[in-house]
Amino acid sequence: MVVPAKLLADSERQTVEAAIRTVEQTTSAEFVAAIARRVERHHAVSLVAGLIAALAAGLFLALWDPWLSPFRAIGFQCLGFVIVYALFELTPVSAWLAPSRKKNQKVRRFAHLLFFDRGLGALPQHNGVLLFVALAERQVEIVADHALDASVGTAEWQRIVDAFAATARTGKIAAALEAAIRDLGSVLARHHPAAAGQASRVPDRLIEL
Repeated sequence: MVVPAKLLADSERQTVEAAIRTVEQTTSAEFVAAIARRVERHHAVSLVAGLIAALAAGLFLALWDPWLSPFRAIGFQCLGFVIVYALFELTPVSAWLAPSRKKNQKVRRFAHLLFFDRGLGALPQHNGVLLFVALAERQVEIVADHALDASVGTAEWQRIVDAFAATARTGKIAAALEAAIRDLGSVLARHHPAAAGQASRVPDRLIEL
């Protein structure tokens, strides 16, 4: 059985989850943080790259050996296609090269689906919020229920996202995530402070996908 590589080291995960528990204690809002290796594989990008590799291989072979058998040339082209397609499918390269607009749409849609899948859209106080990070796509989404969104505002969410991105560019993903969670907690505590005897409806842990 192949065990996938962890998105965060155990010590990093513990630090992030400690920040999540702290946030939950300071606000009546229900908070979930999730991180995903990638939202999808972006097959179209991999397919185009494979076709370009096959075409390039064909042109190279035609110049290198004009007398090469067509069957061998086609075989080399197929090999080039398979290698490049597999490289793009099995690594984040396809996500890096995907059109930004399409990539943003897919990450945003995935984040909203996760928001409802985790029950944040069905809370009686309409106070659920999701912080979602897609590593391969290098995208961050904050999804909040309408009551929270109305009281906090888009500018505040965007400020947190921008701060996360600035730290993440240095390669410190765990530090960026922890800072974003604590920053988000401060915002939530200011607009929706903790209530006496409140009980969390969602688990206080980091979701890794």
